[in-house]
Amino acid sequence: MKTRACLLVLASIVLLAIPVWAKPNEVPLPLGKRLIEYGWDVPTTEQVRKNIGKMEQRPFDGIVFRLEGGTNVLMPEPWDETRFKKDYENAERIKWDRFTDNFVIMLAASEQDWFSDSQWEQIVNNIRLVARAARLAGCVGICFDAEPYGENPWEYAKTAHHDTKSFAEYQAQVRQRGAEFMRAVEAELPEPQILTFFQLSYFANLCVPMDPGFRQEKLSKEHYALLPAFLEGMLEGSQAGTRIIDGNEGAYYYKDRQQYFEKYQQITQRGLYLIPEEFRDQYRHKVRVGQALYVDQYFGLREQKVLGHFMTPEQQAQWFEHNVYWALYTSDKYVWCYSERMNWWEDQNVPEGCEEAILSARRKLANAQSLDIDLAPIIETAQKREQDAVTGDLAIRTAEITRPGRGVSSPKIDGELDDELWRKTEALEPFVPMKAAQETVSAQTATWAAYDDEHLYIAFRCEEPKAAELQLVGEKRDDYVFTGDVVEVFVKPSEESAAFYHFAINPANAVWDGLHVDVVQTEYNPEWQHGAQRGPDFWTVEIAIPWKALNMAAPEAGSRIRINLCRERYTEREWTLWSQTVYHFLEPEHFGTFTFK
Repeated sequence: MKTRACLLVLASIVLLAIPVWAKPNEVPLPLGKRLIEYGWDVPTTEQVRKNIGKMEQRPFDGIVFRLEGGTNVLMPEPWDETRFKKDYENAERIKWDRFTDNFVIMLAASEQDWFSDSQWEQIVNNIRLVARAARLAGCVGICFDAEPYGENPWEYAKTAHHDTKSFAEYQAQVRQRGAEFMRAVEAELPEPQILTFFQLSYFANLCVPMDPGFRQEKLSKEHYALLPAFLEGMLEGSQAGTRIIDGNEGAYYYKDRQQYFEKYQQITQRGLYLIPEEFRDQYRHKVRVGQALYVDQYFGLREQKVLGHFMTPEQQAQWFEHNVYWALYTSDKYVWCYSERMNWWEDQNVPEGCEEAILSARRKLANAQSLDIDLAPIIETAQKREQDAVTGDLAIRTAEITRPGRGVSSPKIDGELDDELWRKTEALEPFVPMKAAQETVSAQTATWAAYDDEHLYIAFRCEEPKAAELQLVGEKRDDYVFTGDVVEVFVKPSEESAAFYHFAINPANAVWDGLHVDVVQTEYNPEWQHGAQRGPDFWTVEIAIPWKALNMAAPEAGSRIRINLCRERYTEREWTLWSQTVYHFLEPEHFGTFTFK
């Protein structure tokens, strides 16, 4: 899936005072900003040539269009220019007027071998053929979508020579190919604008202070592990006037203006943690911040229930206007506006108030006016409606927890799960998906619980068909293990207090613990036992939590505590739990109940 938002730049400046236009094709222009349309309605060169007059009545400054001759430029197929003959003819005949900033799309899915010179000779040829159409059409640049709709060329773990070539060797090679990519584009289109939907905006978890070797190890396991190296090559191989826009696709879902400012800081400043010293000056000079908009999210057009479904049409339009305004305000120049289940050019399923929201946001920016929309109560009301709609059928769990039977010893906490206690204890109900995350569970998690006068005992057995791809994050206590595979235990001993305790452990036996009151207190570091083991297609955990660590006495028969058991599975981005929550694990109102026998 992709989101294409609006492209605009806002400096702290005096903006041109522009009058309010009545006609839709007389669009207010905030100084320096550009809003670009892209989506499932992406037109061909022929559609643009035939319909450009009608298209330019929409409130954009440019579009992304596609070539019938081909888009997956990284596929090592033998293309020649005859396949683009129709595209070239149409491109030259497009009569642009108000759409000043236009882009040809390039896609990245590929089974190519980064180390094959013969394949890359063909790929470079393909890139030039597509870039030629951009030149003939008078485009400002190309739009490069790194998201692989097919085979993923960026994932180091799946590369052709993963077993024989190190991650550092791959980074060096991909850096070289990134430079070749840029030189091929610039051979046809000197000093272009390269609009990407994300670059380092994707790697927020790595753009923080940490040991460089640890960062490198974590990066090597990412889905887009090789993308930063490709960016470095693009910087190295490009001309001085080339600009590479990080389109921040994650802005699709923003509900607060502060998120735009924070991401701007991440891209421009913290992104440098991922850029080697020799490329940092070029990064500062050539990389620009873009923002993204997702019409289907705001207006509830998606098949799955999203927040926009729980707003009135007026509220949907206000959310959209709010995001258009702040996306333009915080971008350096470009914002891309993405949609799926609507078509701007055929006037199909365009939501009520959608176009008016764009015009209103643009007008306010052009006239240096503040935004008169308080989004917080709108979001709060919609979230309450959403929660009311989904919590009625939540699987809120209960279980009776027993002591070890006569002659049964307490478990040895080593992660093996070979103790007699676990063989004689009935498993808890299977894990279910977090309500807002996914609908099914692809890897099951089994859990068991027991207690005695000293401890609460918990055991996990996590199926993992992709055991070789487990993401293990953290070495010392309270490292942020949550950016990798992990299981978690939440315990709320008292209904009278809002406080609850939080324990996490990963397959490498790295742990984190904290106490949630108003904020999480990570200085809470009680003594508790933990062990983890890894098998060929599973991993296991044992935990023993002393009652005194929970600030309570051993429970008497019939007493209760609120508790939840959870798992974050990063190989498939899957969030599952024993007692179902809606948006995240930190929902104590949806914890299950242990009753002690």
